[in-house]
Amino acid sequence: MLRSYLKTAIRNLFRNKLFSSLNIFGLATGMACSILIFLWVQDELSYDRFNINAGHIYRLTARVGDIEAAVVPVPAAMAIRDNIPMVKNVTRLSALQSMVTVGNQKYEEKNIYYADSNFLRIFSYPLLLGDASRLLSGPDGVILTVSGAKKYFGSPENAMGKTLHIDNDYNGNDVVVAGILKDPPHNSHLQFNMLLPIQLYERTINLEQAWGNFDVYTYLRMDDHFDATPAALASLEQRIMTLYRRLDISKTNGFLYLQPLTDVHLRSRLMLDVPGQGNYQQVKIFSLIAIFILLIAGINFMNLSTALSGERAKEVGLRKTVGALRSQLVIQFLSESLLLSFISLLLGLAIACALIPLFNELAAKSISINLLSIKFIAGLLGIATGVGLVAGSYPALFLSSFNPVKVLKGVKMLHGRKTFFRNSLIVVQFSIAVVLIVGTIVVYRQLQFIRTMDIGYNKENLLYVPIPRLGDLQRNQVALKAAISQYPEIDDYTFISHLPTDLPTGTRSVEWEGKDPQLNLVFPQMWVDDHFVNTFRMRMKSGRFFSKDFKGDENNYVLNETAIKAMKLNMETALGTRITMDSRTGVIIGIVKDFNFKPVQQPIQPLIVRNGSSGNFNGNTGYIVQRTTPANMQRNLGVMKKVFQQVYTDFPFSFGFVNEDLSRLYLAEQRMGKLFNIFSVLSVIVSCLGLFGLTTFATQRRIKEIGVRKVLGASVAGIVGMLSKDFIKLVIFALLIAFPVAWWVMNKWLQNFAYHINIRWWFFVLAGVIAIVISFITVSYQSIKAARSNPVKSLRSE
Repeated sequence: MLRSYLKTAIRNLFRNKLFSSLNIFGLATGMACSILIFLWVQDELSYDRFNINAGHIYRLTARVGDIEAAVVPVPAAMAIRDNIPMVKNVTRLSALQSMVTVGNQKYEEKNIYYADSNFLRIFSYPLLLGDASRLLSGPDGVILTVSGAKKYFGSPENAMGKTLHIDNDYNGNDVVVAGILKDPPHNSHLQFNMLLPIQLYERTINLEQAWGNFDVYTYLRMDDHFDATPAALASLEQRIMTLYRRLDISKTNGFLYLQPLTDVHLRSRLMLDVPGQGNYQQVKIFSLIAIFILLIAGINFMNLSTALSGERAKEVGLRKTVGALRSQLVIQFLSESLLLSFISLLLGLAIACALIPLFNELAAKSISINLLSIKFIAGLLGIATGVGLVAGSYPALFLSSFNPVKVLKGVKMLHGRKTFFRNSLIVVQFSIAVVLIVGTIVVYRQLQFIRTMDIGYNKENLLYVPIPRLGDLQRNQVALKAAISQYPEIDDYTFISHLPTDLPTGTRSVEWEGKDPQLNLVFPQMWVDDHFVNTFRMRMKSGRFFSKDFKGDENNYVLNETAIKAMKLNMETALGTRITMDSRTGVIIGIVKDFNFKPVQQPIQPLIVRNGSSGNFNGNTGYIVQRTTPANMQRNLGVMKKVFQQVYTDFPFSFGFVNEDLSRLYLAEQRMGKLFNIFSVLSVIVSCLGLFGLTTFATQRRIKEIGVRKVLGASVAGIVGMLSKDFIKLVIFALLIAFPVAWWVMNKWLQNFAYHINIRWWFFVLAGVIAIVISFITVSYQSIKAARSNPVKSLRSE
């Protein structure tokens, strides 16, 4: 019996080659897109789940004033461990950018963390070499990853026991390689090449003021019996807050919260977080896109199946007449649908395998398709089976219910209901496609807005060189200036403590005349010299900037507009207000117009600009930033390299450009835009495949009518209009459904940005025109072909 079903299914497959090809290719394309997107989603959701105790690990986060941060005070971890029994263990991490010296070789490293000795008791990073019980317990032991060991010493075995020099403070430290870890998996939110003992970090801070400094990542390992219900977590947070309030001698008035480890990658939009964070909203968006594309392909499949099912009404009648049971007919139709679905699955899987390298490049991933994974194969088979059963259910259930006598007499069965069903599916299909088209337009315009928005300074042609944190920074700055003065062409430059691209530092220790005692503000701050405003082409709102002509400026301050408003000062009378920071009192001498020093997802914060002309950057490394021109870029870069190597003879030279750094802040959005474009185009193509098939079917059914009309004098344009108008009406109806949905979805997405575009009416007009034009071209091809055919051929049998 099964063999008979299969033979019949294959026979029908070849009998309708065009429709079978459209069905298979459309569904295969939809499946390929969905496979790639679901693999991406699965990868994003897998972050940090490789840790054996992932469900019992939480990160401690903080909120001070309006700022939410991923870091907390240094003493918080040990205080919680010693006072809250349900916390089994804790570990702290602090990020470090340092120069690493191995023999005569120097390496600039960014992926280094200070860590507690119990780091490996909480996280599941496999140790290859070394004694886990002794690692990071002393101030001179260091752990390298396999990549780090190969980079510095050639192999993990050669690295053991070797010495490294770390410039983690003004004097630096010699440390010995005591252990080798496997490289962190790509789905770890912590990516590092080296772990240093946290004792080295504690030497660089004032432990008496540590409760007021939020600067370490802190992870809590809960007891195995802890039941992480919302009520239990709220109770634990309350106990942590009570302990924090009791021990916080700095009276910061911050708040501490628990964040599940598995939420860190996707649900963490915090300041001072580790780099490379994902976005849960993007995961939801692309999950919906995968479902939508699969739904569009499934609708095509169902539409073409139902269109052809009417042609088989007499076959159903004959089969019933000779004794076929309804259940046998149902199985026959479903088996044909399943055969097409599984063929589409194989083709779709082949397409996905071929496109995976390109997809990885676009998405910045390292995803692979594991054909030996039972879970993966079971999921694909489940999708193919589901699509096959759903698409085949309509013809199977309705055709098998026909009365054979009426069918064989030529009575049309369910013609109206079938047409309504197909039309409804077309409307749903094009509604989804139009939503994606509108989304593509909105994403493109928002990215364009980010690239071109006025961020308060001219970001183009700003070349920067990092200054190593080594020795006397003031003396080195004087030496650099003296070296630069030998080259008159380098005249537009400034020394600053931080680049104004993603300013990390902030302080609460700001007092001023008339301050509201209840006001709890955190002020990002940066140290600059007197050329800062000119080099960056910033604008002063009032007052003046730092100047060598005013000796007292060393203690004075320049604030941005947002700071003046947040401090509840009057913009006209704020100049001259006395401010005290870090026991240094000065006055506000100027107000600089607001400029973005954070990604546009975040609003501009109150900023204090401090005078660092003397080279005092409060322990921060610093940068030389020079404004150049495209024509002089290479020459100036060569000069800056020569100047740098005169002062820092043994350190590698590195450089960057401010506009490129800003662009990197929006890589996730840029990737989203590219993927959105691709999947929108594919959704339209798949929709048009179905529309093409239905147009072909409708044209074939009306071929004699077209012949009669041509004989009676109908024009080609009239026939094309007659055949096209019904389909175009459906597309227009789909637009009316899609527009409000698209507006709601994209408006929610734009709310992630503090600065964003407004959704304009012409976005919808453009999307509608695109949809109508593409559908008209699709429909017109078959319509024109039928209208231009010789009517004699179509009427010959009459």
